[in-house]
Amino acid sequence: MLSVASAGAFKPHVATYTYAAKEMGVAPHQVLFVANHAFDCIGAKAAGMHTAFIDKRCRPFGQTPHQPDLILKDMTELADVLSASTPMVSPKAAAQ
Repeated sequence: MLSVASAGAFKPHVATYTYAAKEMGVAPHQVLFVANHAFDCIGAKAAGMHTAFIDKRCRPFGQTPHQPDLILKDMTELADVLSASTPMVSPKAAAQ
């Protein structure tokens, strides 16, 4: 379990997302962060992660330079997109 207390910051501060990636042993660009709150996607995107915004409430994401890579209606749609797509990071890039 990861906690923002260990990161020394609260979401959506970039430190919380970079801490999580470090603890998982991956680079931020190797992460697909999935959330249904815009502030989570914004923080993760600012940290260099890929993001998927689950728009359950059918609300606009808002104007920010940190737009999500995917905007989906629910987790089923996310699963469909992920099962039909190629990885966001190639094995070669992941090994670097």
